[in-house]
Amino acid sequence: MMNERRPSLFALFLLSLLAGCAVHALSPGALSLDEKIGQLFVYAARGTFLNEASAEYRELLRQVRDNHVGGILWFQSEKVYETAWLNRRLQRAARTPLLIAADLEAGLGMRFEDTTDWPWPMAIAATGDPSFAEREGAAVAEEARALGLNQVYAPVADVNLDPDNPSISVRSFGDDPRQVSRFVAAFVRGVQSAGVIATVKHFPGHGDTRTDSHRSLPVLAATAERLEAVELVPFRAAIIAGVRAVMTAHLAIPALDPSPAPVRNEGHRDNPYTQDAADVTRDATVPASLSAAVTQGLLRQRLGFGGLVVTDAADMGALVDHYDSGETAVRAILAGADQIPKPPDIDAAIAGVRSAVASARIPIERLDASVERILEAKRWAGAPVPDEERIFRVVDAPEHRALAAEIAQRSVTLLREEPGVLPLAKATRVLSVAVTDAPERIGADFAKELERRLAAPPRKLALDSRSVEKDVAAVVDTARDSDVVLLLLFLRPQSGRGAIALPPAAVEAAGRLAASGARVVAIGFGSPYVLRELSPLPTALAAYGSQTVVQVAAARALFGEAPIAGRLPVTIPGVAVRGAGIERPGRP
Repeated sequence: MMNERRPSLFALFLLSLLAGCAVHALSPGALSLDEKIGQLFVYAARGTFLNEASAEYRELLRQVRDNHVGGILWFQSEKVYETAWLNRRLQRAARTPLLIAADLEAGLGMRFEDTTDWPWPMAIAATGDPSFAEREGAAVAEEARALGLNQVYAPVADVNLDPDNPSISVRSFGDDPRQVSRFVAAFVRGVQSAGVIATVKHFPGHGDTRTDSHRSLPVLAATAERLEAVELVPFRAAIIAGVRAVMTAHLAIPALDPSPAPVRNEGHRDNPYTQDAADVTRDATVPASLSAAVTQGLLRQRLGFGGLVVTDAADMGALVDHYDSGETAVRAILAGADQIPKPPDIDAAIAGVRSAVASARIPIERLDASVERILEAKRWAGAPVPDEERIFRVVDAPEHRALAAEIAQRSVTLLREEPGVLPLAKATRVLSVAVTDAPERIGADFAKELERRLAAPPRKLALDSRSVEKDVAAVVDTARDSDVVLLLLFLRPQSGRGAIALPPAAVEAAGRLAASGARVVAIGFGSPYVLRELSPLPTALAAYGSQTVVQVAAARALFGEAPIAGRLPVTIPGVAVRGAGIERPGRP
């Protein structure tokens, strides 16, 4: 294949127009059976430079040309231009234009390097201003569309009721259904104002669980009445706001569907997040994502949703422990799903659906209904063709960075304060202790901010899952020659980890520091709930994430350079209630 010349702007416009015409001209009847089946699948990949002869690129082309997949999902990707050019090539290779998506709950920076890394949704909620959600949604969608994306897997509509929830936490707008609803609806409006499909998730609500569905199947033991009063409230708001796609969750809800879920004896060995048979949920009911009672009965009939239904990723432990790839796909379609992202074995999944159609287990009418909804979504969103000049102007634009920084600054929340500790002064002798729940180092941005402001460089230590007694002793000893100890708690949800918790060494160190009378400031750069493990500490702030803009905002707040005005969007048991927040003016 010859190297391509860069197309002119007119050529790009023409490609976009032709792609739009192609999808407008299609109907389910114009597609072969294999093309119809392929439309329901979304192939997951990572955007990076790929030579056209590479195995990875050839596999992408095979999925588009031979399996006729209806969508592409980009996971962690290296560079913007490489992904954009892959999008352009894949759209050109597809007979039916693709829905190209990414998880962008925290903006493009969540998946693409060197782009605006927005604060987590809980930080947006801490500002108290839903207009920030709408403005962020519009900005993120504008950047996404410039890259050739036309679907965003966001916002999260889960009401995070369980402080020990390992997979939602700061990805949620909070624990109050009405507040979550306002921010969810605003984000949906912002995304779709830019012509990108918003996908609200994880229906009917993943916020009151403490099992990570990447690892195994959670069970939500809520009554239908409680679901109506709490979990469903934000999804209703999203539907009223016109959301075009809803993602269903892999969690069992016995009150909605008591059908038992089988257990595959070999399933845990196929689980990419854990191979521990002890993690398998036994005696559970069928996952919501595979339940007709949930998708057809609740979402479509009771809530009146007529748009795309997308399952959560089909390779997660909550499914693979119980069903193989083919059976998962068949059950999802029978339940009412339209898109199935990331099957563990996409060829087996497609073959399973083809067999189910041939045997009439899946009626052709059921298949056609999903294909029509997918084509309608493609008609609405079109097939944006990336333009390198537009990418250069739009992605990571200064106004987007400024908005992200404003959200981060407005979100910083002061929960407790020991008199005289804040603001820090230039002459303050600081010990900075970075704490993570994994053997990783983080916090370089915050360290640079401290060094810029202090007369003497801060002393820096770290505690993580590998730390032992001598590491704790080093923290306590160094604190004796410090005016203030900053405990920087970098803990957030990570797929498959299964928990968000402070390492034991950090809890031990905090206790000894409190007993010694040291002045300690704890900052939650991630889940604010971990602050309950440090309840003796008299000064605590929540910053809700570790993004660069958040670390800069926290430093400015500590030194009094900006007001502190955030309000806690959740209740932290034993620490603070929802709405708590001590306001402090910044220096004139």
